[in-house]
Formats: sequence, C-alpha cells, structure tokens
Amino acid sequence: MRKVVVDEGNYLTVEQIYERVGQFRELWSVAVTSEEKNRALKKLVERIVYNREGNGGELRVCYR
Repeated sequence: MRKVVVDEGNYLTVEQIYERVGQFRELWSVAVTSEEKNRALKKLVERIVYNREGNGGELRVCYR
C-alpha cells in the first residue's frame, strides 16, 4: 500500500510557484555536475522524508 502525504504548512502563491519553477528550469538547463543539479533541485524542495514499512512506505516532499 502506498500513501502520499502533503505537507500543508505554508502555501505558496501561484506567482511564487512560477518563480521557483522558473529558477529551477534555468539552473537545470545549464547544470552539468551533480552539485549543480542538486542546487537547482534545492530551489524547489526543502527536504524529502521517507519511512519504509514492510513492503510499503511513506514519502513526504516538503517544498520551499
């Protein structure tokens, strides 16, 4: 069984989401190294929490 949990902490405006996705796309398009790709992803994702339970688990993505 898979379960998706949405972090309902701080909601972003549509403008903020577009801005962050735009920053990510710009950085990702020129990223060559793993470090550069990681920096680009950090523009969107604050942290990822994964808990495995038997054959299933819980994955939580906390966006910036």
